[in-house]
Amino acid sequence: MRKQVQSTLHGLDVRTLRLFESVVAYKNLTLAAKTNHLAIGAASRRIKKFEELIGAALLTRHHRGLTLTRIGVMVAESVREILDQFNALGSISNNLRIGLTNNVRIVANGVAIAGYLPDTLRRFREKHPDVMVEIEEARSVNIVSMLIQGQVNIGIASYYEDAPQLGRIDFPREPLVLVAPKNHPLSRRRRVIFADTLDYDYIVLRAESLIYKVLYDEARKVAKKIRVLAQVSGLYHACCMVSAGLGLAVVPLSTANSLRDMLDLAIITLDGKQFFFRESVIHVEKSRLTAVEIALLDHLRICPSVLAGPKSSRRNTG
Repeated sequence: MRKQVQSTLHGLDVRTLRLFESVVAYKNLTLAAKTNHLAIGAASRRIKKFEELIGAALLTRHHRGLTLTRIGVMVAESVREILDQFNALGSISNNLRIGLTNNVRIVANGVAIAGYLPDTLRRFREKHPDVMVEIEEARSVNIVSMLIQGQVNIGIASYYEDAPQLGRIDFPREPLVLVAPKNHPLSRRRRVIFADTLDYDYIVLRAESLIYKVLYDEARKVAKKIRVLAQVSGLYHACCMVSAGLGLAVVPLSTANSLRDMLDLAIITLDGKQFFFRESVIHVEKSRLTAVEIALLDHLRICPSVLAGPKSSRRNTG
């Protein structure tokens, strides 16, 4: 049992901590008081009492606003951690009230989150209505490290390193397609050779992404370079820039299908078997998984068809 230490902070409440957090954010007591529905006088007294409980000045007041003292910086970090824990406790309490008695956490790349994962999780929740699913987005290249380091037990990634301590479920391969603005010279084409697209500007993902590596390798084979107009962190952002007429992009078919109508994109098939994309579910050894995590893993194992996106695979016909 943890040894109890006599606290000198008797009388401190969460409302004061939230007020102090707001003061740190706004650097202005008036705005912080308004945000926390307090009169300026009441807010000032709370901050003064907080400083008395800590035993040091936390804020320096000047004509431009408020700044933290050296002790104030340390206290602000602790307050942030306390409020994070308090919010987590509140989430548990709220979940219990609404009937969510279990939770499962997964980390996934943007392709999964923006594409097939929402529908997959909807089906899972239909079978397990008492489970809350927490999703965190991360780059595929970082997800394996997160599992190995014990930060999470289940991940979905398009990049997989040799890690024999992790389990792996491969989804079926998915085509990579070219997306273009509707007024682009290539937009009326049903199929295109990749080399013929390299005379136009491209929106590409970060250099560590699997799709970027495929494009870079294929351009090198034909002794050409990709004309990179912009590099973005996610497929949705790439498609938004394509929609704005800034260039072409290569994305998985499921992503293109899900964004086609919203962003008014033309979808064009790329010739060549090398233009494919594959996602994998990776996980720690089953002995470390909870019953809910095993249930989710089994659900993901039998739902790989969602990777193909909507069954309609219509192309732009001009």
